[in-house]
Amino acid sequence: MLARGEITVDEADKLLASVPPNAAPARRKPRYLHIIIEKANETGDRVNLRIPIKLLAYGLKLSRLIPPTIRDKVNTALYTAGMNFRITEENIAEFIDALTDISVEIDGGENVRIYCR
Repeated sequence: MLARGEITVDEADKLLASVPPNAAPARRKPRYLHIIIEKANETGDRVNLRIPIKLLAYGLKLSRLIPPTIRDKVNTALYTAGMNFRITEENIAEFIDALTDISVEIDGGENVRIYCR
């Protein structure tokens, strides 16, 4: 606003003084889950997926159609593979927050980044 000439320097100082020192900026909801796979030190093809978060949410709603016995088997298989996290409608926000910025380097030299924005 100051740069656009809408307020004076004194008005800008007053606005800044009215903001509590530990106030966190409002965080907007992420719209996409990004998965990027790049080869280290090469200029070849790369994978760049952008999946709408709404699609994930709809998928969770569709998971209600899976019979409980099958769902239990899937969750058991995930747990056996080291994934002790069940994605449900109740914890989707926690899941998305956990994906803020994950970076994994694979033995073959690929770099995988997963984040929501």
